[in-house]
Amino acid sequence: MKALMISWHGKAKRSYLERLGYTVPDRYTSSFVHYGGGAEAQHIYGRLFSGLPARARILIVGVMGGRDYFLLKNLGYDVTAMDIGPQPDIDGIVFANVEDTLPFADAAFDGILIGEVLEHLRDDVVALGNLRRVLRDDGTLIVTVPFYNDWEEGHMRIHSPKSGERLLNMGGFEVADYVERPALGLPIRPVNIVQHVLSIASFLLTGRTLYPVTVRLLGRWAHAMGKCPGLRFVRRHSRSFGGIYACRKANGTAFDHVDL
Repeated sequence: MKALMISWHGKAKRSYLERLGYTVPDRYTSSFVHYGGGAEAQHIYGRLFSGLPARARILIVGVMGGRDYFLLKNLGYDVTAMDIGPQPDIDGIVFANVEDTLPFADAAFDGILIGEVLEHLRDDVVALGNLRRVLRDDGTLIVTVPFYNDWEEGHMRIHSPKSGERLLNMGGFEVADYVERPALGLPIRPVNIVQHVLSIASFLLTGRTLYPVTVRLLGRWAHAMGKCPGLRFVRRHSRSFGGIYACRKANGTAFDHVDL
């Protein structure tokens, strides 16, 4: 019975993505329907990059299992993936360390996404300076970082919402938009069980899933709740507490923390 449910779930996910016109390898399909893993990111990243032109060039630093790479490609952007090692199913990945000089021309990209990477870096301000060089003057940088996370061995920095903003200022950026995670009031596991069961049942009965409705609603919920700073006192008790910063280049020189 479990194997049959898994099989039908896979077919339901594939049907949903095909109706969107998306091409996504099987190993990444769950990220597009799983709340707390990627369903809400589709809505949030789509909004934060919405000011970019069609076919904009976007650099992804740290492929994060491919979710963001395939999302942005399917939204019509010209995506370049960069990482320190190979990732399955990612075409033409550029191997480079963001702390070193990047193998791209000045102002090569309209947008850059660096998710859950900065907290792992020793030279985080240098890395931001490298990204600033390859971003167009009117481009958008999206950065995600976890907050108050000191249990992961690979973390070099422990950030708060304010320290994340200061870091970006030091790298020559100013924050234009900001969303926190997680959204409140919706327990992740029960929500996913309900939406998956409903979509599988709908798919069996009608040939269509409910994911177009549930994923859109969950994305809007996560974005709206993440824009409420008054909920931070609750959010900060979650192990997935973090922030999504949409930035633009700051005018003039970078914020000088040593001078301050």
